[in-house]
Amino acid sequence: MKYVALKDVCKINMGQSPDSSSYNENGEGIPFFQGNADFGERYPVTRVWCNAPTKIAQSEDILISVRAPIGALNYAKEKCCIGRGLAAITPDKSKVSLEFVYWFLKGKNAELKSKGTGSTFKAISKKILEEILIPDVGFDKQHEYAQMLEKIYVIIQTRKQELQKLDELIQSRLRFHLF
Repeated sequence: MKYVALKDVCKINMGQSPDSSSYNENGEGIPFFQGNADFGERYPVTRVWCNAPTKIAQSEDILISVRAPIGALNYAKEKCCIGRGLAAITPDKSKVSLEFVYWFLKGKNAELKSKGTGSTFKAISKKILEEILIPDVGFDKQHEYAQMLEKIYVIIQTRKQELQKLDELIQSRLRFHLF
């Protein structure tokens, strides 16, 4: 199989923290995401805004955590400011699909973590991201792979919910029998 470097099919924009005086919690400016702590299941949760952003991600960019923990992913749902714990990856849609890149990077999580450097906080550089090799396959295969992984993801999420409900049932039965 032929591979291409991520930098050849995506734009990589490393985050940078704006001046702390530009942060606010009252919705002035654009959402500001500092790192993985702001991530939800698929999309970040806005808690802080910034009225003087330094680095901006666009709607549908893939946000990747580049500092401890490395490799967590979310999609940007809107234009947002990204801090130094994140990078925004913008696929060249004439070369790769957004979903294919997302799922491929999800599969590279352990590898990315292993490439982290630093004594206090592990981090990966732009160079590490740029050099990730991604399969050079046609759009039909990209969509096929992404759809298959999405179906698997949905099954996993459903099973997690089922396990949570079973755990709650066990806990409630234990409380009932203990009192």
